[in-house]
Amino acid sequence: MKGSASRGQPRREAIAQAALQVFLERGFGASVDDVAHVAGASKQTIYKFFGGREGLIRAAMRSELEAVIGPMRLAAEFDGSPQERLERFAQAYQDTLFADNCLAMYRFVIGATREHPSLSAAFNETVVDYITGLVGPAVAEATGTTPSRARELTEMYLGILQGAELNRALAGLPVHAGRLAALRADAVRAVVASTSRMASAP
Repeated sequence: MKGSASRGQPRREAIAQAALQVFLERGFGASVDDVAHVAGASKQTIYKFFGGREGLIRAAMRSELEAVIGPMRLAAEFDGSPQERLERFAQAYQDTLFADNCLAMYRFVIGATREHPSLSAAFNETVVDYITGLVGPAVAEATGTTPSRARELTEMYLGILQGAELNRALAGLPVHAGRLAALRADAVRAVVASTSRMASAP
């Protein structure tokens, strides 16, 4: 059984990649038939692997995430101080976020969410929660705070890294390297400053 599952994994990943391209090009309304045609797979195989279109979308997002997550994972696991890990992660996160494929997926989710609210939940569970969990330990170590407070600080840190540059990028405008660098410095500074505030609190 294990051998069979292992042999099926490359096929599953290939279908997920095909699905990502179909959904990005044609929108959330693309059917399982559309994906099956592009992937050269039967509908039966797709339902066996993914259970339906929503499972297919989650798998497509996860596949794209796994393709680009390497630098962020390395930064989060860097053997240095928590601040150094946050600095390295900030660079890796921006490099990933502002890449063409990632921006295309972001636009797709934003455009389809009103008509298909479940897509937003899938995006948050698959992408946002994963990235937050990846850098959260470095934030917690840097601040010495509780897990719930670390989660708040992590979300703040990631939000600062995006800044207004994300809106510019989503609109098709070029991002400014100097502004991205300033956002990285601001994000790390905000986390470090929160540590100082907690230490001085009565």
